[in-house]
Amino acid sequence: MNWFEKFLYLLQGEMETPKTLGWFHILWIIFVVVSILILFLTRKKHNEKRLKFILGTYGIIAFILELLKQLIWAFNYDSITNIVTWDYEWYSAPFQLCTTPIFISLICLFLKNNKLRKSLLSYMAFVTILGSLVTLIIPDSCFTSDILINIHTMWLHCGSLVVSVYLLMSREVEINKKNLINSFIVFLLFVVIAEILNMSVYNSGILNEETFNMFYISPYFITHLPVFKTIQESVPFIIYLLSYIGIIFTGSLIVYFISYLISKIS
Repeated sequence: MNWFEKFLYLLQGEMETPKTLGWFHILWIIFVVVSILILFLTRKKHNEKRLKFILGTYGIIAFILELLKQLIWAFNYDSITNIVTWDYEWYSAPFQLCTTPIFISLICLFLKNNKLRKSLLSYMAFVTILGSLVTLIIPDSCFTSDILINIHTMWLHCGSLVVSVYLLMSREVEINKKNLINSFIVFLLFVVIAEILNMSVYNSGILNEETFNMFYISPYFITHLPVFKTIQESVPFIIYLLSYIGIIFTGSLIVYFISYLISKIS
């Protein structure tokens, strides 16, 4: 192996698969609570420089971890034959609802405070926050025996949750109907992109019987997400797709109204 392959092999270190409310999970809960508390107590210091520092910290670290994840899952080393092989894991392609905050955070670093940036950040505040919260509360399905993958998963979701909460409590994303509508327009755009990718990659013939299911809305593969899996197996695909969109929209509305009530009380 060359130095790069040895580096990837080192990153494939393993640990006992974490459990809900185990030490690893509790550490990340503490990280989220402490981070949100610090940002809340210092929210009056919010400005453009602080916003981009927070977005950059989350986005750059998440991007590096995502890149390493893609590499180590594609890298295979047989210690018996001493042979290295590469096989890209198509199911892990980084365009899911939970990975879009990476791209949004990095893109917004280069945008001025305009309508596009407000729409992207509103999407992060109202739409992706629920997935991050659910993962923090019930992380079992995301945990593996791979150390780096576990760190990646929790930083991806917990970091995104902290950023989403900060966007709301700092009033960077104002809690109004316009921002809610714009956030959902961004979500629908991502849904369209995901479906185009699903159809294009599947029909290209490069999958070699592997799964490729961006946003878990592919018409060719059944999602593994509990509620959505039941729906997809029970109804025609178009009904499933509309149900998926409707559930996400309902979740966004819940986040919006809870945020609105909290802002009124505070």
